[in-house]
Amino acid sequence: MDPLPHEPRNFRELVEADLRRAARLIIKIQDEIDWQFRIATPVGDLHLAVTMPGGAERDVMLRRIATLMQWKQAKAFIMAVESALPDGVYAAGLSQSERCICFAHFDHEPRPWTGRNFHRVKWLPEKHIEPVITALLPTSSRAMTPKEVSGLQEWFGCEGRFPAVQIESGKLEKL
Repeated sequence: MDPLPHEPRNFRELVEADLRRAARLIIKIQDEIDWQFRIATPVGDLHLAVTMPGGAERDVMLRRIATLMQWKQAKAFIMAVESALPDGVYAAGLSQSERCICFAHFDHEPRPWTGRNFHRVKWLPEKHIEPVITALLPTSSRAMTPKEVSGLQEWFGCEGRFPAVQIESGKLEKL
């Protein structure tokens, strides 16, 4: 799947650009991808790639990500995820003023996968964004406990399991 033919000019186009980036990652690695997050903070955007467990562990991981967004004072985020039913990739973008979601269906055959395996991008109604995803965006600030900060270091710090990366510089984020 090709990138947008121009730099994103608004939030909606940024969401589509991240969907297209996720599709290209699937093509590049020829396998499933981790959940991809772009988190807009007052000091720049962060990127996370998180292997998402299933069941109750998924909820725990999403709470960790919500805590990171809270601590970093996220103003918006985009999440690009591969879906199984229906097969494809979607990207949801949330800010205080905008919520949007787009989807591109994916055919698993023929292989190797190329851009031709992906159908055109479709925009879906906001109701397709799961409430648990909507809840990730902080609505107010709060103090973090030392235990929470330590947990964020363990998961998303430079030596963490899923280190946060500053998008502009490509450097690991020092939490």
